[in-house]
Amino acid sequence: MDRVNKNFNKNKKENNSKNSNKNINQKNNYNKNNNSKNNISNRNNNRKKYLIKQFTILFILLIWFISAIVIFAKYVTNSAQDFFMRSKEFYFYSDKLSENTSVFEVDNWSGVDDYNITIDMNSRKNNLEKTSYDIEYSVKANCETNNAIVQLSKTSGIIYANTNSDIFNLTITPNTQLNVGDKVTVDVQAESLGNYKKTLKGKFTLVVGKEQLSYEIEDSAHSQFFELKITNTLTYYTISENFGNYTKGQKIDINTYSSLTDDQKKKCYSALVTIKFDPNVVLFDSTNEEYNNATNIEKTTYNGTSYISSITFPIEPISSNSVRFYKIDTSKDYTYPNSTGTNILTISSK
Repeated sequence: MDRVNKNFNKNKKENNSKNSNKNINQKNNYNKNNNSKNNISNRNNNRKKYLIKQFTILFILLIWFISAIVIFAKYVTNSAQDFFMRSKEFYFYSDKLSENTSVFEVDNWSGVDDYNITIDMNSRKNNLEKTSYDIEYSVKANCETNNAIVQLSKTSGIIYANTNSDIFNLTITPNTQLNVGDKVTVDVQAESLGNYKKTLKGKFTLVVGKEQLSYEIEDSAHSQFFELKITNTLTYYTISENFGNYTKGQKIDINTYSSLTDDQKKKCYSALVTIKFDPNVVLFDSTNEEYNNATNIEKTTYNGTSYISSITFPIEPISSNSVRFYKIDTSKDYTYPNSTGTNILTISSK
């Protein structure tokens, strides 16, 4: 009997051990299956992220490629059109307008007086290639900022074959009180009429400067000299040194100034303008009236010769002065304002 019990207990232990091992194996298999599923899930997620990243990159490249094609196609179209027009002797150009919209900015406008811009229209590519027939064109202008009145000397014109040139004037007049830093922006468009169409555009921005002065340079290539026109819109004088009942820095009107003696008037100014320049590039014309009225002249010596490099002179209230300069390189065109915004002269005032 004892032997039978012992065998029974032994068999029971063996069965329990087998069942335990079976449970462990099942648990391990379950964990393996779960790990396998997790690994597959992670791989799927990583693949999705990779595909999304690749798709995003391809989409960006596609957009860039399409944009490049559009830009290139536009360039080719414009070039082909320009070539076709030139093959027909059609030249339609301007000194201040272009197909890509020329941009001009004047940062010294008084904000009070009219500002006049002369725009030249021409039908020549160079001195040898010119259009042999008349070209009619239309012109329109618009003030973007609505703070000025825009007037054109004409709304249509003809570039005649015998001159290959025509001009029109743009006049900008403020219609409200403008302060320092205020801007007036005007768009101008000229379009050829007839069989061949071409549109030229320009954007002109006038910025009111603190000097209450406006100036421009009238020049052209191959001219020996250019004229600087300066306009003073101030309506008063400033006392430069004490005298009588007046103190330095005090402002007086034109009528008060007129009642002063000649010696007292020498102690007043409306605007003192200083012009600085490089005498290697331009030379001041000493026959200018401003030379005799100068309050200060600075000179620079080159190769033993003395040249004027800076001059300061007064300008009367509500008046304009014209100053002539000679060019060292006559092929240059120093017109101001221009599309680059650069000025060959440095001008300041007080």
